[in-house]
Amino acid sequence: MDSARGGGRGKAMYMQSTTAQAGRRTEFVGTFIKASGATRTMRFVTSPEKLRGGGLITVFDVEKRSLRKFNLATLVGRLSAVTTDGQLSFCA
Repeated sequence: MDSARGGGRGKAMYMQSTTAQAGRRTEFVGTFIKASGATRTMRFVTSPEKLRGGGLITVFDVEKRSLRKFNLATLVGRLSAVTTDGQLSFCA
């Protein structure tokens, strides 16, 4: 009956997987120019490896709580990493 409610071993495995993935992701704040020409500042989570590729990347928007696209090619200024205590740390 526990598995019918979504609990049990499956839930524990999901939590372990989520925790492991979270260790490889970092929260950033950045501003870019959208396709419409408007600027957008977004607080998002992604893996630092994705940032090396440049261009349009898929990220998790923390404020909208959904996947969004961030255009690194039209980045305004530079990205800031959010530290565990909520402070901003500028990326090189």
